[in-house]
Amino acid sequence: MQRGPERVFDEYLVAASQAGSRAAFDALARRWTPRLLRYAARTLGPGRDSAETVRDVVQETWLGAIRGLHRLVDPVQFPAWIYAITTRKCADAIRKAVRARRLNASLQAEAATKPRGSETDTAAELDLASGIAGLPQDQRAVVYLFYGEDLGIEEIAATLDIPAGTVKSRLHHARNALKRYMQPLSTVTQIGRTRHDRHR
Repeated sequence: MQRGPERVFDEYLVAASQAGSRAAFDALARRWTPRLLRYAARTLGPGRDSAETVRDVVQETWLGAIRGLHRLVDPVQFPAWIYAITTRKCADAIRKAVRARRLNASLQAEAATKPRGSETDTAAELDLASGIAGLPQDQRAVVYLFYGEDLGIEEIAATLDIPAGTVKSRLHHARNALKRYMQPLSTVTQIGRTRHDRHR
């Protein structure tokens, strides 16, 4: 296939970037970022915060390109190579979103077993992402593996190379921390329910 001047110029920028030219890499990023943004947007599809997710995916793509560009043997292969990185980053973003939805559904289902006042349902909705983000890293990992990936205690122990008892302990502490995080919202719900009962 005959390569046009744009492709040849990209190949030059790739080769110069591999030789250590920051200016060449910046030019390459400027030329390719709009294309990668469009590709990531189509791959990820519409959704809440999709524009931010698309930008994050493309940023992660370029970080990966910086680390791996020296391993690209033939600059002619750059388009396929950079799109492959973007595809993997999109897949990572989709898996992360799926894990978050599964975790949210699991904890919401557990919370749904308790009575809730309809007048305060909105106020009592949990910002689980913030609560989990506040956990220590080792507890976050256990929570995500248990709720998001549906792994059992023994599987998590093998994954993290820790005893099963440690997994149970971290999961226990994480649940307690999330319950404390949820408590103010539960209090609001209880107050709303009491007021509702008084006016019946």
